[in-house]
Amino acid sequence: MSDVDHRLMTLKSSLRETRVGPDPAPSDLAEGEVLLALDRFSLTTNNITYAAYGDAIGYWKVFPTGDPAWGMMPVWGFADVAASRAESVEVGARVFGYFPMADTLLVQAEKISRGGFADASPWRKAVPDIYNRYVLCAADRNYDKALENPEALFRPLFITSYTAVDFLRDAGFFGAKRVVVSSASSKTAYGSAHCLANDDVEVIALTGARNRPFVEGLGVYDAVHGYEQVEALPNDRPTLYLDLAGDRELRRRIHVRLGDALRYDCLVGSTQSDAFTENDPELVGPKPVFFFAATCLDQHRERGTLHAFYDRFLSDQKAFFERVVDPASPWIRIVEHHGFAAIADVVRDLADGVSDPAEGAIGVISR
Repeated sequence: MSDVDHRLMTLKSSLRETRVGPDPAPSDLAEGEVLLALDRFSLTTNNITYAAYGDAIGYWKVFPTGDPAWGMMPVWGFADVAASRAESVEVGARVFGYFPMADTLLVQAEKISRGGFADASPWRKAVPDIYNRYVLCAADRNYDKALENPEALFRPLFITSYTAVDFLRDAGFFGAKRVVVSSASSKTAYGSAHCLANDDVEVIALTGARNRPFVEGLGVYDAVHGYEQVEALPNDRPTLYLDLAGDRELRRRIHVRLGDALRYDCLVGSTQSDAFTENDPELVGPKPVFFFAATCLDQHRERGTLHAFYDRFLSDQKAFFERVVDPASPWIRIVEHHGFAAIADVVRDLADGVSDPAEGAIGVISR
């Protein structure tokens, strides 16, 4: 490992713009510190969501750069312990967790257990604990080295899909019998549709013309409409809007079209917007309510139902993974992008909204 590591930073005012900068590696570790060498991570619209809401929710604070104009876009992936002064965290151990796009990450390990540890660095307190936990793969009974790429892609996304549906189901879908899903080609969207398969609700997809064949081919939606067809959406039954796009103008059109039939607007993420749009003085009907997966998990923890929830989730997640990578008819093809230059190209395409929904992009650190 070189004396100077590198990191890929994102311009906060223009998420498509990135630059590679030096990130000096620590010469010595203090007691309790662990140096993690990032190996591979997923690149999806979820990462754009983290950046879009970076200031509103605190994602930009998780991996400080020292430059207020540039941030570290968080990603989910796998790393190896390169050095350790934390008890029971061994050099060479493989971990899964939340990282910056960088060669290495120095963490202050706490809450160390057989299953993993958390980063106690003060800036990590900007986000819920789930983002600060690193899972030791050797202790994860669901870990499979051969499935690291699909796990990196879908593990952080499917938990959002699953908890969102869990929340809506627990609320009786707010009386809705139909769910309209925007940005239907996104992994979180069709993960949610997959979870809704056995619920007594009709699921309608909204997508762009370029992605429509992909969305129709998934087979998880009852109907697929283009964004140009919003004014023709059926409005004859109580409806819930599951907003994965975060597009203000689209939201206004949907609210106008659905009128009194719209019972709830659940804002899950943003694949098309770079601003937190919960408050819109021109919006008619119910105000969008931002859904945060970590909050749902915290509620299960408080109720003492987290263990039962995870048992159910892990079983359902496995079934979803098996369907996504089914050799007979896979929903996506996984493509590895090696090095920061190639990774920057993927980030730009994601920010511009021109990435291929049928591709699962994996960034791989070149050493």
